[in-house]
Amino acid sequence: MAQGALTRRRLATLIGAGALWSPVARGAILMSPTASRLIPPGSSEAPYAPPTNLATVADVFRRMTAAVMVNGQGPFAFVVDTGANQSVVSDVLAMQLGLPVGPPQALNGVAGVQQAPTTVATLKIGDRSHADIVLSVLPAEAIGGAGILGLDRMEGQRLTLDFRRQMMRIDAQSPPSRHPDDFVLKAHRRDGQLTLVDADLAGVKLVAFLDSGAQNTIGNMALRALAITRSPTSLWSQTPVLSATGQTIMAQMADLPRLRVGTLRLPYWPVAFADLHTFRMWNLIDRPAILLGVDVLSRFEYVSLDFARDEVRFRLPRAS
Repeated sequence: MAQGALTRRRLATLIGAGALWSPVARGAILMSPTASRLIPPGSSEAPYAPPTNLATVADVFRRMTAAVMVNGQGPFAFVVDTGANQSVVSDVLAMQLGLPVGPPQALNGVAGVQQAPTTVATLKIGDRSHADIVLSVLPAEAIGGAGILGLDRMEGQRLTLDFRRQMMRIDAQSPPSRHPDDFVLKAHRRDGQLTLVDADLAGVKLVAFLDSGAQNTIGNMALRALAITRSPTSLWSQTPVLSATGQTIMAQMADLPRLRVGTLRLPYWPVAFADLHTFRMWNLIDRPAILLGVDVLSRFEYVSLDFARDEVRFRLPRAS
């Protein structure tokens, strides 16, 4: 595993303000990546081969962005982050568009609470317009894009991360009939996020969150203690975790065996462990918990998060 910063491009729950839920619109939005596809045109039916290393995962992560119009200008590439309760615009884009600077509000980052300025803008995603949206303003280099679309844009809708076709879909219609290769997990809500219950690491049951805004998977310290016991021969290294708020916290990383999510089983996979402020907010200090990033989500052909039905639908690659 190469050394370096572990990118954690996510924004945790907003403090001191309610979620900015928008009306559910009809129809669907297809969001293509800003870069070229990983598969050549015309080969969308080819078997999906998951990324084989974290460098390739980083490439997938960069491509999973949405085209967003801001105050009628754009489109701009926004990271779609199911680990963020509040949508965000970068300071560079805010300055470029001349967005007014509003009062700061408190945000929870990986290392604690931090103040961030705000602004108000109209966002257009596909054919849907969301007027007078309050956006936090964060450094562009930390976000990894022009902005972040958080859970405040997902309420009552379904987000599909299609890794095979390298595109995202957001819709509010009933899901299609279940494909025989799909499996569906019921999920619980925690601060707007969907929490899975059918996951474990080396047989240890986990509280698992799906975090499309994270490139890498991160476990809490309770899970780390169990991982050391279950896999005493693992080699550990240290790496910083970088938050979209600009905060940094150190994490310990190791290749660990037998991570399972539903029917997906990974024999060995790099997992980072850190005492994130996020876990403390959710009162997950003593109970093993994990944030599943794109490195694990991209093992599937697609992952669909249904915020209306509180369920998650997965499809394993046909070659699996």
